[in-house]
Amino acid sequence: MRTLRARVIILLLTLLSTSFALVIESGDGGAEFAQETIELQCQGENVQAVYQCLGNVVRVVSSVPGEGSTFYKPDGGVIYCPVVQSSELGAECLRMMMPNYCPEQAECGNSPPQIFPGQNDSPEESGDVDYYVIVGEAASDELEEPVIQPPAEESLPPETVILIEENELDVHTATPGAFDFALGNLIWIILFLGVGSIGVLFMLFKKSINEELE
Repeated sequence: MRTLRARVIILLLTLLSTSFALVIESGDGGAEFAQETIELQCQGENVQAVYQCLGNVVRVVSSVPGEGSTFYKPDGGVIYCPVVQSSELGAECLRMMMPNYCPEQAECGNSPPQIFPGQNDSPEESGDVDYYVIVGEAASDELEEPVIQPPAEESLPPETVILIEENELDVHTATPGAFDFALGNLIWIILFLGVGSIGVLFMLFKKSINEELE
C-alpha cells in the first residue's frame, strides 16, 4: 500500500513539474528568436520540417533517416533527439517529445505526427528510422535551385593590321686607308699610356724607398 502511494506521489510530482515547465515556456519570450530560427532552418539542407513549439522552442526534423529532431531553445540551448530507444533518450528529449508540445502544422516542410517515444508504435520503440522522412515533401525540396547563368562572351577588339615598310639602309664601308690610319693612332695611344703607367709606378716605388730610409 505504501509502495503504491509513493508511486502515485512521484507520478503527480512529475506531472506537476512538467506542467509548470510548459507554462513557463509558453510565454512570449523568444518570439523573435523563434521567427529568425524558423526562417534560417527552413533554408537549410537536409531539413524535413520545422515547427514552432511551446515556449518559442523551434523543432527541426531532419530528412536524414535516424537523425530525428533537433530542438533550439531561446536561451541558446540545443537538444538533439535521434531515433533511438526511449531508454537512451534524455529526460529533456522525452519532455519535448510529449504529445501537444509541438503543433501538427509545420512552418515549412511536412512530417508525420510525433508519437511519444514510450509508446510501442513510436518509431523509437519500433526502430523505424525512416518514420519522420516523407520523400518529396521535405523543406529542403521546396528550395529553388539557383539558375546558373552562362558566362557572357567577351567581346574582342577588332584586329589591327600593322604594316611594316622596309627601308633600305645605307651601309658605309670604311676604306683600307682609313682603317690603317685608325690602327696606327691606336698603337701610339697604347704605347703612350704604357710609358705613362711605368713612370707613375716608378715614382711610387721611389717614394716608398725614401720613406723606408728615413
